[in-house]
Amino acid sequence: MKKFGFIVICGFLLLLTACSSSPEKVKTTTIHISAAASLKDTMDEVKPLFEKEYPTIKLTFDFGGSGQIRERVESGAPIDGVLLASKKDTDTLLSQDLAERDQEFAGNQLVLIEPKNADKETNKNLEQLLDSADKIAIGDPESVPAGAYAKQTLENLQLYDVEKPKLVFATDVRQVLSYVEAGNADAGFVYQTDALLSKKVQVAAKIDNQLHDPISYYSALVSDSEYKTEATKFLDYMNKESAQKILEKYGFQSAN
Repeated sequence: MKKFGFIVICGFLLLLTACSSSPEKVKTTTIHISAAASLKDTMDEVKPLFEKEYPTIKLTFDFGGSGQIRERVESGAPIDGVLLASKKDTDTLLSQDLAERDQEFAGNQLVLIEPKNADKETNKNLEQLLDSADKIAIGDPESVPAGAYAKQTLENLQLYDVEKPKLVFATDVRQVLSYVEAGNADAGFVYQTDALLSKKVQVAAKIDNQLHDPISYYSALVSDSEYKTEATKFLDYMNKESAQKILEKYGFQSAN
């Protein structure tokens, strides 16, 4: 009987040891970030680095024009944080108390692109380049910051009314890039970072920064997020060295 009791106790102790040594399942939190379309390739590299540093946080993204993202936040879409290419849209969300903790994390350069096979005439100025194009693609100025910067450029050059009949409006800056790549537009206004991604286009002209508002990217926490702590860690991460190096790799300008 004593021997049987000893065996039972040993079995019980082994069971306790096995239970205590089994790894506990780590609880993860998934946060959703809406980001400007021009950031897509950057986020593809930032995501695994961030998740490695913060293994309990998983990231999901959607991409679009900053104005479209602002409207989605205003309509109550389940978004935890935003990365916008527009101070105006960021400020609009802040003024409505729909977002908080905004930070500038990058800058960019506006350029005019044309198909790679186009004859590049270096002696042509911006007005001549636009005049020689039959179709010019730009983002919708009402919802796409790159389109708004392009419109400002044309207005400051007193060319908007002249070139307006040629304009082909796109839902975001990446669609502008695709129009020019496919030959559906002879020229297009995109960010330098977009132009660097494509082997099918070339930069015809860099746009003078004095012709439009400063191009800056802002992060902001959505006020009604259920995961503010986790979202804040990611938004702050965008200003850290590791994320800034990736941004610079893709042609963004540092905000630090």
